[in-house]
Amino acid sequence: DARPSSVERAESLRTPPANACARARKRSLSSCAAMHAGTAAAAAAGATGASGAWLFSYNKENFGNDAGMRFGRFMMARGNANAQVAQYREDIAGITGMTVSKMDAWQTVTTLFLAVGAALSCAGRIGMHGCAPPGWYCALFSGSIFMSIMFNGTSLWLSMHASLRAQCAATSLLTRK
Repeated sequence: DARPSSVERAESLRTPPANACARARKRSLSSCAAMHAGTAAAAAAGATGASGAWLFSYNKENFGNDAGMRFGRFMMARGNANAQVAQYREDIAGITGMTVSKMDAWQTVTTLFLAVGAALSCAGRIGMHGCAPPGWYCALFSGSIFMSIMFNGTSLWLSMHASLRAQCAATSLLTRK
């Protein structure tokens, strides 16, 4: 039979025969040029593919290196942020702790002044072991003692308020977002 078998036809489709250019010349010269251009394009594509694979592997190494550097920078920034927050918390504790300790000391002093004022005002009269002083002098003395008790009471109230307000401010500053 003069016809080629299916295996021969498949083989001829995969690889052009050696004299394909000669037959193509008979048909047209452009198809031979097209075949050579296709071969050149295939070679260029192969070179591009090889260089693309090299570039990908080169970029992959750089990306892997950059990923490690990026993670290191992220961890350093996170550590610095944590240190900054810790310093902020220490500053708040220091400032408010100083206010609370001073106001607590002032409360102790004011309470002692109130005790002395109460003892002086409850004594009855001045000069119990001698003659009594004039009435106007006793009035000035009693007025002074009661005014000191009033101012010491106000001072005690304000020192308690300042101490509690400093503690509330510390809690507010430490728990806000």
